[in-house]
Amino acid sequence: MGNLSGRQHGRVLSGVVAAAIAAALAGTATGTAAAGSPAGSPAAKARQKSATQPQGAPKAAPRSALHAAEQATAAAPRFPLIAADRDGLVYKYESNGQGGFGDGRLIGYGWNNFTEATAVDHDGNGKDDGWYVRHRDGQLEYTGDAGDKMIGGGWNNFDRILSPGDLGAGTQSDVLARDKSGDLWNYVARADGTLENPYRVGPGWDIYTDIAGRGDLNGDGHADIVAKDKDGVLWFYKGTGTSTFPFESRVKVGSGWNAYDKLVSVGDMDNDGRSDMLARDKSGVLWLYKGNGNQNDPFDNRTKIGGGWDKFSLMF
Repeated sequence: MGNLSGRQHGRVLSGVVAAAIAAALAGTATGTAAAGSPAGSPAAKARQKSATQPQGAPKAAPRSALHAAEQATAAAPRFPLIAADRDGLVYKYESNGQGGFGDGRLIGYGWNNFTEATAVDHDGNGKDDGWYVRHRDGQLEYTGDAGDKMIGGGWNNFDRILSPGDLGAGTQSDVLARDKSGDLWNYVARADGTLENPYRVGPGWDIYTDIAGRGDLNGDGHADIVAKDKDGVLWFYKGTGTSTFPFESRVKVGSGWNAYDKLVSVGDMDNDGRSDMLARDKSGVLWLYKGNGNQNDPFDNRTKIGGGWDKFSLMF
């Protein structure tokens, strides 16, 4: 297992070596979109309906919270929660502005074919404007404001794909992917949704059963992530704002997180200007961990949202 601390996380393979390994890993031409239009795919159809579907009015919130909501940014985004069940039906849940959700709205079907998905904010305004979804055959699809396109194949080499936001290269949200040997890779995104060849963040990430994050968790303006290890300990990785070395050494948040089988963040859920975290326990109850901006312990005590969330196979 690789060392998970210090600048070893930020070591980047040089030029030709990085490109060669990236091609071997992903088997995809990240520089340009792959042939074939996905405009009629279930992901593209759901994305279009999500983008045009009226947002439910949030419940009343304190004036200071409403002001924070108006100032939503890439550091404290406000995304809806997208959730696909095992029958392939996909729903959109809007935040109610108080740390919970309104009723889910059906936006599509046919999602049995997708094994990973993540939302992105490529224009940096704090709202989702696109999704990356992985097909069962390993093809990665982008659908969003920048158009619909197939990024390429070979993404079954990765067992975790997520986007915490811009990790330092520009406005666009970047994509993290962990390969099956435990290496974590950072794919810098372009404005059109295509991806650059990746930087190798570091080895040893296979000790984690989940990795999550959306926006800034500690108040320094950089996107951060958390990772849950096999013993149920949660670790915080502070963002550096540099895409080639995106995270500082890990800091222990606490133990007992093996009660949860899914971690996900959609950003700021209570309109206080800080990103929050969601955790689903093994009985299907969803819990909110409110972000507090603390450098070492970024979450307040949990608050119950509700049950029945175990029917979903994808949540992002």
